[in-house]
Amino acid sequence: MDERGQRLPLPVAMSDSRLRVLREVLLSRDKGATAEELAAALGVSRTAVTQQLVCLERDGLVVRNGRRATGGRPGRTYALTDAGRETFPRHYALFAASLLRHAGDLFGEEGLAALLDRMAAEVAAGARPRLEGKSGAERRAEVVSILNELGYEAVVAPDGAIEAVNCVFSRVARESRTACRFDVVLLGSLLGEDVAQTSCLADGEGCCRFHTR
Repeated sequence: MDERGQRLPLPVAMSDSRLRVLREVLLSRDKGATAEELAAALGVSRTAVTQQLVCLERDGLVVRNGRRATGGRPGRTYALTDAGRETFPRHYALFAASLLRHAGDLFGEEGLAALLDRMAAEVAAGARPRLEGKSGAERRAEVVSILNELGYEAVVAPDGAIEAVNCVFSRVARESRTACRFDVVLLGSLLGEDVAQTSCLADGEGCCRFHTR
């Protein structure tokens, strides 16, 4: 499977002290940081930092990436993984809204729809190997897992519909309802069925709700 199909660990709850260590590792960039350097930057003991690094490494947020002299024995250095970088807030919704707005201006609604179709197809292609051999409730449950890794906070409703309370395009959809096309096309491709959206967070509803037809 290529990089688009690899799964990142889901976000984990972290204490303030662990977040501070993670931020210092971020600031060290690609050269990495040793436990001694992190302890000095944070004004805490090396033991305290090491305890946090063990947890961060276990959760897949940092990785050992080499050794560096620290005045005594060479110290092991730590760097962020891709998942570690994703724990830091980024204003994706702002840029997504701008991108879709300009795409609509340049290419019209038809061009915007084609762009969203391609985006959805790319995401679905990366996730499709996880669905091989799965059907019915098992496939639906795996699709929900995929959606949740993308940030949707989705569940399968008792009637079989899929409901998402954190649709990644909900803010964008307030400007252009064409954005909802991404969700419909993505779900249709993953489920292998025609999908209809029957409610939307952008309308003030409690969730985005999708039924198969």
